[in-house]
Amino acid sequence: MDFERERNLFVSVSVGTEAYKIKILDLAITAMNELANMAIENEPLWHPCIAGRILNCAEYIKKFGQVDSHFPVLPNAETYTNPLQTEAPRETRFLAVQPVHIVELLMNNDKYSHVLSNMVSKAKVLGVLSTQAQGDYNGALQVMAIEFHASSPLVRNRKCYLARYCRRLNNNAWGVVDVSLQSLFPNPLTRYRRRPSGCLIERFRDGLCKVTWVEHCEVDNSSVPEVCRYFVTSGHAYGAKQWLSTLVRQHERLTHIRVRRDPKLQLSTGEANLLILADQMMRNFWRNLSFSRKNRWMLVSLSDDENINKAIVRFVKEKEGRCPGPALVMAATIQIPASARRIFNFLQDENSRSKWDILSHGHVVQQTRSISNGCVLGNRVSILEVKSPEDPDRTVKTLLQESFYTSACSYVTFAPVEASSINMILNGGDSDNVPVAPSGFSILPDGLTGDEVSLVTIVFQILDSAASPMCFPAHSVYSMYKVITETGKAITAGVVDPYNMG
Repeated sequence: MDFERERNLFVSVSVGTEAYKIKILDLAITAMNELANMAIENEPLWHPCIAGRILNCAEYIKKFGQVDSHFPVLPNAETYTNPLQTEAPRETRFLAVQPVHIVELLMNNDKYSHVLSNMVSKAKVLGVLSTQAQGDYNGALQVMAIEFHASSPLVRNRKCYLARYCRRLNNNAWGVVDVSLQSLFPNPLTRYRRRPSGCLIERFRDGLCKVTWVEHCEVDNSSVPEVCRYFVTSGHAYGAKQWLSTLVRQHERLTHIRVRRDPKLQLSTGEANLLILADQMMRNFWRNLSFSRKNRWMLVSLSDDENINKAIVRFVKEKEGRCPGPALVMAATIQIPASARRIFNFLQDENSRSKWDILSHGHVVQQTRSISNGCVLGNRVSILEVKSPEDPDRTVKTLLQESFYTSACSYVTFAPVEASSINMILNGGDSDNVPVAPSGFSILPDGLTGDEVSLVTIVFQILDSAASPMCFPAHSVYSMYKVITETGKAITAGVVDPYNMG
């Protein structure tokens, strides 16, 4: 049994004892009171910034002191030497949804892990300390082992044990708060502590609800590579804006599909099944972005390219996330001097694909089916056919692609799928057994320059029957590195030179 499983077992057993229940409940109630206040306070506690609002640590200590005596005092003096840095942004958005639906999403672990899988690598409930009747989350309290990942596998995952507590604050407002259990289950190797974080959800007029998210933590960022450093330390990678953008995006996606009630617009069974396959593809892609203990990445460096000076590769076993066979995944994060929106438009457009996809150079790419799943232009699931340059009627390969844009993070993800499988799905067949091995891009503002520079993570996956956890065939690694390097150069040329946008 490994160390992580031993700790999970220890925590699971401990939280069942009455003494621990009382301590955890006291900690959760204090955390909820703090969150409710932090969500409505303004200056001087919060300063406006690019990420929304950021915490004034000195004011925080004056107002709240320590919610957990095990936490060191936040930095407010030059003598501060704690190796963990504070990240504390806040963001507010409005959604056309009832507050209880957001509460259920956050408190139901299956829904939480699925809907927020672009940031949640793992969420396991170790103990339920308080619960109500089914569907009533007022007073619900649970202990969790949780692990978050960023949009680049160059950034290590963050994991901790926490208490998640939900309370109805009044007739129009709910609160859901997380707080680390470091004081009760100390670990000298802790590199991430979650102070009271979560959201205040208020019923608003005209069927809207106002969601204010506070993301407050202490973390060791010493291992973050230079290319991602400001994006992470500024609170963009794991901050409130990321969480709320995901909530808004998923709500928009489901709403956009649900409102297609006109018979001319309504989704067919085949289109609905295609969206299910695309959803599985996206979750596989996010799994590949995770720098977790299960994803054992190896650093490779095969050239002197200044922009792609660090790439990582890992083995994917057969059937992992429906992978059709043993495979290798390589990823690299680069800076491109263009806005995230411009890069997104370039990558998701089938007419510009042959400019960056070296496997499609010289071919014509046609979009044969498109299903919109959001109100933002480009948010869609598409079927692309790559045609032979010698015979335009012959399809060389068929790709399933999903693209979506938010101000916090955007994705363009694709996977080759057999044409016969696509036809089967569109005719109403089940997509559960269709294999997908996704490649693609995450596109993020770098957090420092506004819209002037973006971070693009390129993820490329190939099937390789000779690969194993202990053997990465050299020719495959070299070929993948070449593809990623050439792709990065082609994207940069395509978005920086306006005459290449074509």
